[in-house]
Amino acid sequence: MLSRTFLRALIVGGTAVIGEPEGMLMITVDAELLDAADLDQLERVEVRALGGGGSLEAVLLRGPAGSGMIRIDGGGHGGLAGGARVAIAAWSTVDRTELPTVRARIVAVDADNRIVQTLEVPVAGSNGLPPVP
Repeated sequence: MLSRTFLRALIVGGTAVIGEPEGMLMITVDAELLDAADLDQLERVEVRALGGGGSLEAVLLRGPAGSGMIRIDGGGHGGLAGGARVAIAAWSTVDRTELPTVRARIVAVDADNRIVQTLEVPVAGSNGLPPVP
């Protein structure tokens, strides 16, 4: 059995606010964005500042639907600054035999954390990603 790790879900382009610096590193995200990206509460995610400036792993929390919330709390914020445009990614390890059926869900959002575009991209045999706004 040969397993590989692939992108499973991505929310890209959102604007993060910084909350409390103490405690376990957590990111609270609008429930509508989580549903669109097929992400779940308490899932481990990677958060990266677009254009550099920091990255971190955090526990995902479900925020109020329609709030536009992307809020980072705890862990000293992992070097991310408030107002940073971010990408939130989740990964999945997949057996090679499953590759033809696996798709990554990509959700592009604007600076107000509203959905602009949602894509499903096959992880195997695709010709790269279409442009994401």
